[in-house]
Parts: sequence; C-alpha cells; structure tokens
Amino acid sequence: MRLFKSSEYAIRCLVYMAVNGNEVCSVKTLSDALDIPYKFLGRLMSRLGGAGIVTSSHGKHGGYRIARPLDQVRLADIIDIVEGLENYERCILGFETCDDENPCPLHDQWKGHKEGILHMITDVTLEDMARSDSKRI
Repeated sequence: MRLFKSSEYAIRCLVYMAVNGNEVCSVKTLSDALDIPYKFLGRLMSRLGGAGIVTSSHGKHGGYRIARPLDQVRLADIIDIVEGLENYERCILGFETCDDENPCPLHDQWKGHKEGILHMITDVTLEDMARSDSKRI
C-alpha cells in the first residue's frame, strides 16, 4: 500500500507549514521548499482550502495557513480530501464484495493489516507528524 502522490504532497505541505509555526506560506514558497510542481500544488492547496484544512489570503504577502488546531487535523482527513479513503477500505484484490462471509483468497491475511492502517491514519494527527523527530518533509 502506498499513498497517492497528491496525498504525499498534501501531507508534506501541511507538515512543513506546521513545523514552520503555521506562518502564511505562498504556493511558490511551498513549491520551492518541497520540490513540488507549482501548478499541481496550487490546485491541491485550493482543494485543502475548500475542505477547510487551510485558509488563504490574497495580496503581496498572501498564501495559505492551516485553519484548524494541529491536533484536530488527522492523516485520514487529509487523505480523504485528496484521494478518498475507499482505497484503504476495499479488498486488496479489488473484489466488489469481500468480507468474512464472502472472502477473497487474501482476506484473512489482509484484514488485520487493513484495520491497522485505518486505525493508524485515523489516530495520527498533523501535530504528531510535526512533532516527529524526523527532519524530512
């Protein structure tokens, strides 16, 4: 399992903003600092803004700022806005129906891992990621 590139970018931007004191960051600043394509990032930040994760300000010193307390922005919120959580809830082999009554060949092996991933992305907050000892964004 791997995040879509758009989710990776969104998470990296939000962690960067959180680590930097949630100052107003322009798309150019974020694009340059994180090596993310400018046009793609502009659309991505607009989506995050439309969902209330960030707010935007216009003008010479405009940009984006995280709109909610960091402990109230969950990894699952970000992923859901950007790519949806369906990929994390579906059958690993892509079957329409896959449950304990109608399992796929990997159901029993995948079920615990899938639940663990869903639990992790629901529990981890932007505050947790910003406080991480990792210096990579």
